[in-house]
Amino acid sequence: MSTDERARIAREAAAEARADAPVRTGEYRSGIGVEVSGDEVRIVDTDPESIYKEYGTSDTPAHAVLTDAARKRGRYRGWNPQ
Repeated sequence: MSTDERARIAREAAAEARADAPVRTGEYRSGIGVEVSGDEVRIVDTDPESIYKEYGTSDTPAHAVLTDAARKRGRYRGWNPQ
């Protein structure tokens, strides 16, 4: 599959993740985006606390909006929320 097509799919997944993201301060939702470097395409979140929000902590459940959106669209090679 071409990089352009994978980037289109990633943008679609990022839009879904933003729509599903919980909003307290808005940093988690507004940090969601897509990075393309060469032939590598990634869905990212620039919120410094996004890892805790996405995957949860010992006292906070995982939201997993990025993970869930990526899984719906094909092969996912990232971490799994607990």
